[in-house]
Amino acid sequence: MNNLSTDFKCANYGDVENIMGVMKYGYHKCWDKKFFSNLIENKNSFLYIQKNKEDVVGFIAGTISEKDCDIIMMVIDIKSRRNGFGSLLLKNILHVLRDMGITNIYLEVAVNNSPAVNLYEKCGFEKINIRKSYYKHDDKMIDAALYQMVNI
Repeated sequence: MNNLSTDFKCANYGDVENIMGVMKYGYHKCWDKKFFSNLIENKNSFLYIQKNKEDVVGFIAGTISEKDCDIIMMVIDIKSRRNGFGSLLLKNILHVLRDMGITNIYLEVAVNNSPAVNLYEKCGFEKINIRKSYYKHDDKMIDAALYQMVNI
């Protein structure tokens, strides 16, 4: 990834189509445009994108309540995975959240998503709980691991 020109920014309405494209080919479920527009409009939520040159390669979304943050979604385009974009995106949002005064971050991840689990643990998240049969994918129930980072 050293030779790539990347840009991290707060998403706007013009980015929603690109976010939908990342979601379509990078995740098993797709939310509608209104969902992402609501994230942009709501002062208690955030939506950031990571770009490589002109292409959106990933995004991260979450909600904020006082000093706490819930990362509700982080998706890297399927064609751009294993190139360091996930790590870069997560590090960038951690800087933004720290600057906002956030001290506690929570997220959930499917236990069988080992690349994401490895990334979160490498960045300092600690597993605090398991939620049985939390996700449904192709009629199969999958547990979710709940992670936390404190004093970011």
